[in-house]
Amino acid sequence: MNRIIILLITCVTAPLLGQINWTAHTIADNFDGAIWAHALDLDDDDDVDVIGAAWEADAIAWWENDGNENFTEHTIATDFDGACCVFAVDLDGDNDGDVIATAYFDNTVAYWENNGSTFTQNIISNTFNGAYSVYATDLDSDDDVDILGAARTANRISWWENDGNQGFTEHVITSSFNDASSVHAIDVDGDGDTDVLGAAGVGDDIVWWENDGNENFTLHVVTGNFNGATAVYAVDIENDSDVDIIGAGYLANAIAWWENDGSQIFTQHIVASGLSGAGAVHAADLDNNDTLEVLGAAWYANTIAYWGSVSGTITNSFNYAHSVFAKDMDSDGDMDVLGSALNADDITWWESDFVGIEESNIGLVDDMDLGPTIITGQLILPEGISFIVYDIAGRQVDPNNIKPGIYFIQNDERIVRKIVRIK
Repeated sequence: MNRIIILLITCVTAPLLGQINWTAHTIADNFDGAIWAHALDLDDDDDVDVIGAAWEADAIAWWENDGNENFTEHTIATDFDGACCVFAVDLDGDNDGDVIATAYFDNTVAYWENNGSTFTQNIISNTFNGAYSVYATDLDSDDDVDILGAARTANRISWWENDGNQGFTEHVITSSFNDASSVHAIDVDGDGDTDVLGAAGVGDDIVWWENDGNENFTLHVVTGNFNGATAVYAVDIENDSDVDIIGAGYLANAIAWWENDGSQIFTQHIVASGLSGAGAVHAADLDNNDTLEVLGAAWYANTIAYWGSVSGTITNSFNYAHSVFAKDMDSDGDMDVLGSALNADDITWWESDFVGIEESNIGLVDDMDLGPTIITGQLILPEGISFIVYDIAGRQVDPNNIKPGIYFIQNDERIVRKIVRIK
C-alpha cells in the first residue's frame, strides 16, 4: 500500500488560557525617525516583506524577506522631506507590490512603481499641504486602485481617482477637517460601495463620509469630542456582519471603538484609558477565534498592546511607538505584530506563539485511511477508530461542523494528519 510521510503534530493548549507570548525580532535599528511600517509581499515570492517611512531621514525603504524572516534593506527614496506614512498595494495590477507614501514638509503624495528590481517615483500631488496619512483601495468600484490622503495643515481629505493607467485625478471630500490626521476606507453601511473615514487631531473628530455610489459623500460624525483624534480604522470587530470603528486620541490618552448597531448608530466603548499619547490603531484576530483584537501604539508610553478576547502588552519600552500593524510574518497560521518607533529609529516585528501546534518527529499514515488532505465538504473519518480533531489554535472541534480552515486529526496512537478545508 502506498504510504506518505507526514510530521507528527502534537496539539498543545495555548499558555494561560490563550495568553500569547511574543518574541521580538528587530528588522532595523538605525532607520532615523522610523515613523511608519507596513507589510506586504512586494516581490511576489510568497513571503512577507516590510516597508517603512523615516521622518528624520526623509526616507522610504523596504526590507526583503528571504523566506526565513531574515531581512535585507533596500532604499527607495532618501529625499522625501518629512516622510510620515507608507502603504503598499499592487497599484498597477502587475502582481507585485507598489509603494505609496506621504511627505509632510514636501506636501507630497507619491507612489513608487515596482519594476521588479527598481522603484520609479510618480508624484500624485505636491500641493497637499502637510500630507500625512495615506490609504489605497478601489473607491469607485471600477476595478482599479484609488488613493486616499489626509493633509494636516490643509485640513483636507481627498481621494485620487485612478483612470486605470495610474493617471490620478484629485477629488476633495473636505477641506475643513481641522488637522486631518488619518484616513481609511471601507463599506461602512453595507450597501456595496466604499465609504471614507477620518480622524481630526485638533477637531477631535472621528467621522465617516457615506458614498452614494457615485462618489458623492455625506458627512456623519461618530464623535466630536475625542481629544486629539489622530488615528481611525474600521472593521467588523465582533463578527456580527457590520463594520465597527476604532480610534486613538493622543490627548485623550485613550483608544476606543464604536459599536455599529447595524444601522450605523455607533456606541462608544473605551478600550484603554491612561495610555499616554495613544496614537495608532489596528485590529486583527490574534487568537484565531473569529473575533478581532484591537491593537494600539502609544507614543509617550512607548507601548504596543492589544485588547479583546485576549489582551496584553507586547512592549512598553519601544521609544515613541508610532505605528502598529498585524500580519502573519512567518506564515505559521497566527498573526504577528509589526511596529515602528520614532525615537528608537526602530522597526521590529513580534512573533506570536499562539498557534498551539508543535511539529516534531516523523510519522507514517496510510494515504487512503483519512481521505484527501484538501477537502471541500464534510470531513469523513474511518469507522471503528477514535479520532480527535483540532483547529490550528489547538482547540478541539466537532468534526461534523468544521468551517474552511486548517485542522489536525489525531487518533488513539497520536498519529495525525493535516486537513485543509476550502470553500
